[in-house]
Amino acid sequence: MANTLRIKRRTSGAAGAPSTIENAELAFNEVDDVLYYGEGTAGSGGSGTALAIAGPGAFTTLTSAQTLSGNKTFTGTVIVPTPSSGTHAATKSYVDSAISGVATTFTVAGDTGSQTITSGTDTLTISGGTGLTSVASATDTVTINLDNTAVSAAAYGAAGSVATFTVDAQGRLTAAGSTAIAITASQISDRATALVTGLTGTSNQIAVSSGAGAVTLSLPTNVTIPNNLTVTGDLTVQGDTTTLNTSTLVVEDKNVVLASVTTPTDVTADGAGITAKGATDKTLNWVNSTGAWTSSEHLNLLSGKVFKINGTTILSGTALDNVTIDGGSF
Repeated sequence: MANTLRIKRRTSGAAGAPSTIENAELAFNEVDDVLYYGEGTAGSGGSGTALAIAGPGAFTTLTSAQTLSGNKTFTGTVIVPTPSSGTHAATKSYVDSAISGVATTFTVAGDTGSQTITSGTDTLTISGGTGLTSVASATDTVTINLDNTAVSAAAYGAAGSVATFTVDAQGRLTAAGSTAIAITASQISDRATALVTGLTGTSNQIAVSSGAGAVTLSLPTNVTIPNNLTVTGDLTVQGDTTTLNTSTLVVEDKNVVLASVTTPTDVTADGAGITAKGATDKTLNWVNSTGAWTSSEHLNLLSGKVFKINGTTILSGTALDNVTIDGGSF
């Protein structure tokens, strides 16, 4: 039958090594599951050193929390869990070494002034200035918006009006409107030139000129009217000669007045009449010296026509009638 080998043990009480142990003696503490070996040369009385040689108390465990003192060197890959605090010394040491020399502060500067920002402590705020608004609208995004002014979006000014604006120190429109165009003549410094620039005359019809702040529309020295001319009022011609280059002259008036002067006399009427141009002038004129109408040519009455004096036929194509010579008749 096999023999049972038993060693010294503790089943309850305090954890840890036995207070006495003999050289080469084994002792197991069931309280913390550690096996001890008595090391030393002590004799009877158990004054040797209790050396933990097995059990979780002597070596690191796989699951429970333990404190390991002294430096440990691992030649393989060491996989550690994600650090949850700065007390995870190995991870912290690695991270501290990796970021060694990386600045933890930086300087921001504007058109004027600057500020120092400490990473992880300070908050960099991007504030909208005059007419601007900033919005942290998404992750890693700050949007700068242009503020609305009091001016409504619209078209200003028209054919009969001009646009009016109010501009602030930043060059923004703060007010806008339209006002009717109302300019007096005195407000135009060179109104004559401005008008003449937009006006052009027509050769031999309309002439345009300016001077002394005025624009003059006039007829040129020689006027040509290329189309029909209708005068609904009176037509007065004050020149020396009136020439009608027309094939037909139609006069509605029953009476044509010649030699019309302010104070008419027989003298002023002398020579008045009609002249027909031919190889020689053919005239029918009033001659004051004879007191009679005088024709430069023959008078020819058509057949059937007679010559009358005071309504009485004197001469016809066949007879001389009612003629009295020296008081007699024949």
